[in-house]
Amino acid sequence: MPDDVALVELLHRDLRNVTWPEPEAIRATARRRSRRSAALAAASVVVVAALTASLVDRAGAPPPPAAGAVDGQGGIVAEAMLEPADIPVPIGERLSETGLDEPVRVDDLLQICAGKQGRPAEEPRSRYSRSQTLMEPPTEPATTIGTVLTQDVYRMEPGAAGRFVTDLEGTVAACGAWRTTSQVYTERGMAGAEVVHRWYVAASGFAGDQALLLRHEASVAPDEATGRPPGYAPLFGDRLVVRVGDLVTVLIPSGELRTDVPEPRVTEEQVKQMARVAAERMCVASNPGC
Repeated sequence: MPDDVALVELLHRDLRNVTWPEPEAIRATARRRSRRSAALAAASVVVVAALTASLVDRAGAPPPPAAGAVDGQGGIVAEAMLEPADIPVPIGERLSETGLDEPVRVDDLLQICAGKQGRPAEEPRSRYSRSQTLMEPPTEPATTIGTVLTQDVYRMEPGAAGRFVTDLEGTVAACGAWRTTSQVYTERGMAGAEVVHRWYVAASGFAGDQALLLRHEASVAPDEATGRPPGYAPLFGDRLVVRVGDLVTVLIPSGELRTDVPEPRVTEEQVKQMARVAAERMCVASNPGC
């Protein structure tokens, strides 16, 4: 069985090649399962099972907080989320869900690296969360429907949100050049190679109380015999993490919102502006308020 890193890399790549069902089928799936589970199931049931077994072990997780035990504000209102009009590219379907006691997730592969570097390998947990996936508009004739943006907003314990962003910067610094043996695509199929992962803070302080633009790059080390890379490095992109009070949002641009592709549709400044709007919208639910 491939190692944890290979599974996550394959997952990232496969999710960009998913052929989504019709919008009504997507909505039906979203009602039965969480948005992440639905997306992963569409990509590969096998990958989901392996990834769940290797990355997610929640047996010792604390129970969700009882309503009477939660101080301050509770669930996150829909008005705290980005609207389609806030996105600088056209938007189609919008899928959403709410949760309790969810892990605050930024990047599964970064979390693996954190554990390898001796940093806490378990994500902190939120009290409440709200998530949404914004899809591309359907095309005529209908082909595939890609994801434009995913957004998660988490309400954390008082003081925990600020510590989370600060600790995240430390984890990114520790994973500035992480080498691992993984599976890469070659002309002859999958092959093992050394992959160098690099995370860094591309920008900070541009929205809310705290804001980070995290960039993940990956490269394949050259083959010692030929001097050339043996395959194609996995492609990764950006994460935007913004805090307002006790709320943290994680924005994952994809599709037409990506700025790390040739001839991008949007600029990095437009993506930052979207994060500023996200911070403004979180003001209606943050504790303390803006």
